[in-house]
Amino acid sequence: MDKSDETSAIRKFEPLIEKLNFFELSILNRMVVNRMNLIHKAEALIGMSKIQVGDRVSWQSENGEVKSGVVFRMNQKTVSVKVGERGHWNVSPQLLTVEK
Repeated sequence: MDKSDETSAIRKFEPLIEKLNFFELSILNRMVVNRMNLIHKAEALIGMSKIQVGDRVSWQSENGEVKSGVVFRMNQKTVSVKVGERGHWNVSPQLLTVEK
């Protein structure tokens, strides 16, 4: 499905949403947020399944710098990576690439 199809599919909900009051919109918002959190957790779980303690990994930091290190701990939501003598980083598993 391309972007124009996705946009037109979403637009079909617009008349329904316009009829909702504040309370109903609040409930809908909570449902959407819960769904987004579920998707995010599923993606993190998939990412975690591809990584093991001891793997050499790399990722791009917020400033665009490529970082690399060795996984030393798997946390509930992040992966702890030892980066040389500079300490460690807690990184979202979706951002990591396992180096061969």
